[in-house]
Amino acid sequence: MSRRSQSKRKSTTSANTAQNKLPIVQQQTASTPTTTPSSESSQKFTAQSSKRSSQRKRYTDTEAWVDRNLSELIDIFNLSSLDLNEEEAKTIVTKIVDMLRGEAATIDKDTIRRRFLRNIQQVNQVIAQSIVELRDELTLNQLEFVVNNIGEAVLGYAPKLYREVVKHSRQDLLETLRTLWRAYWVQRKYQVLPVECPRCGFNSLMPDLSCLICGASVTEEELKKYVGFEKLLQELVNQYSVEDVKKAIMYGYVYLSSLGLKPPTHERDKLDVEILLNSREKEYLKSLLASKGV
Repeated sequence: MSRRSQSKRKSTTSANTAQNKLPIVQQQTASTPTTTPSSESSQKFTAQSSKRSSQRKRYTDTEAWVDRNLSELIDIFNLSSLDLNEEEAKTIVTKIVDMLRGEAATIDKDTIRRRFLRNIQQVNQVIAQSIVELRDELTLNQLEFVVNNIGEAVLGYAPKLYREVVKHSRQDLLETLRTLWRAYWVQRKYQVLPVECPRCGFNSLMPDLSCLICGASVTEEELKKYVGFEKLLQELVNQYSVEDVKKAIMYGYVYLSSLGLKPPTHERDKLDVEILLNSREKEYLKSLLASKGV
């Protein structure tokens, strides 16, 4: 073969080889993906992280929101007539908003207003309790609101409210306060009321003759006079057996509760007050038994 023929054959072979390789390169280039699975996951994670971060940033701080809307919120919660200074109003409003917003990330006035109206009784109890806690003394407007809205918290604040009612000479509020005390005592404390105190008129006298409301320590003679002891002795004779009454005379004492007297032969309740019988009272019981033919 001549040198020219050999050179032509090499040239042809090189061209064919180049043509055969080109489609492969093109095929590889065409089939190469623009993103890998790992990069897609990374982008998705980044998007989710950004979303969570955005949600955290959107949480509304209660105090900051109250600062911006305090004047309107005072009107919404009807606080403008309660003689509160700005700091007191802000404290109460913040407490209410915190309660009404629940777990919500954001706050808006329309939602707060609707929830307030749906829960106005409970919210007014919170307002009343807050006023008592914040102020050493109450104005008449505040006192009227508190007594009418305090609810079961009266069990904790009755001594202070009693002093305020006496200071303002409001007998009507005093009766309301006594009624609330009796009702919530039975509901929350104990099924039997304490003996009524001769000084303040609340059912708040303890077995040691001290009063939970006015703080007085009364004497047995004062208590006997207040409850009408001789009449109670008559009821004792009418309600219990002759043997029970004789035991009371022999032991020299009876138990006094808000329900009346009972002889020492009956079980003593934790609120019962032990009352000693003097000689005149013992003779009176004997005369009552004698009148019954005993």
